[in-house]
Amino acid sequence: MPKRTKQSSRGKSHKDKRRVNPLRKIIAIAFLLLSVVLSLALVLAAYVEYLSPEKYALPALLGLVFPIIALFTIILFIALLFISPRYSVVSFVALLLSVPAMRQYCPINMGNDRLLTNRPGFSILTYNVYHYKDVDRELLGDEIDYNRTLQNIINADADIVAIQEKSSSNFQVNKRLHFTAEQLQEINRLYPYQILEPKGQILSKYPVRLVSDTIYTETAFTTVYEVDIEDRKVTVVNNHLQSIGLTKDDKELYVELTTKPDSIENKLGGAKSITRKLLRAFEQRARQVEAVDSLARSIGGNVILCGDINDTPNSYAYHVLKNDRHDTYLDLGTGPGYTYMANRMWVRIDYLLYEGDMQARYVNVIEKRSSDHYPVYAEFEWK
Repeated sequence: MPKRTKQSSRGKSHKDKRRVNPLRKIIAIAFLLLSVVLSLALVLAAYVEYLSPEKYALPALLGLVFPIIALFTIILFIALLFISPRYSVVSFVALLLSVPAMRQYCPINMGNDRLLTNRPGFSILTYNVYHYKDVDRELLGDEIDYNRTLQNIINADADIVAIQEKSSSNFQVNKRLHFTAEQLQEINRLYPYQILEPKGQILSKYPVRLVSDTIYTETAFTTVYEVDIEDRKVTVVNNHLQSIGLTKDDKELYVELTTKPDSIENKLGGAKSITRKLLRAFEQRARQVEAVDSLARSIGGNVILCGDINDTPNSYAYHVLKNDRHDTYLDLGTGPGYTYMANRMWVRIDYLLYEGDMQARYVNVIEKRSSDHYPVYAEFEWK
């Protein structure tokens, strides 16, 4: 009897094993299919920058969610290592192929140091000032009696300041914007050369002249300036490219959808409206960046392309502007370097790109919140 019991127990163990194995295999296959879908989406999102939204607008949406797709692919890859290691190969290959895009989103560099004072060069700040409105003014109350965005410019003390989304009031005492007489006096002392265009502004410690001013739409422009720095000419191409044009209601809906994804069914009409605006903006920016790139190439020499291009580091807009130029943050920065953090959107959309007889030696995204954008500061030296 004991012997039979032992055999029966062993038989039961084999049966349980046979039952478990098929279940594990089904789970592994399900994870494999999911990894195939995610991997395809990841690779497409990683290389969508090569597709012009004028011809293929829909894939550009994948580029916006590239970091999310990458994160889920990494999680799935780790899970497959435990469930079925051989099935993890698909995710691993996709992650390898997307490394260049990951680096564009989140570079890792060493040696990002300030220039020594005895080394000839110059500094520049690009800043979307959001009409000099303070996004946190209501929270601060009367604690701050000056304009924090204007103060950020003063504190940065850059040689050149390229400004987007300026206030129509220009630089004069303004109670509504909290411009103070002391701030304006300091701005005028620091920057004897100022060009205040209807769309953009440039402040400079060196002589500067306006070369051209192109207005694409109500929110998009490219303004070109020539700055004389130590007997060398530097062309600054200041950009604010097509924004999505989201209304206050759109932004509130986006926050709701990202907070409660299950509400999308009830808000389908609004979600479609936001998608249409995104696609239209992709198409408009494609035309605008091609014009900017062509303009910069026709000028040649020392050229800095800066400003708010309203698109991410693996977008077609960035790809066209970057091309064979240097990106100060990609070359020197570390981390995602978000320059816009509002309405549940965390993205790097403000850039300092350059070419010519100069080299960036330091870059900093100044994380001081007042505008809905952070300013980007860089120092250059002559080659």
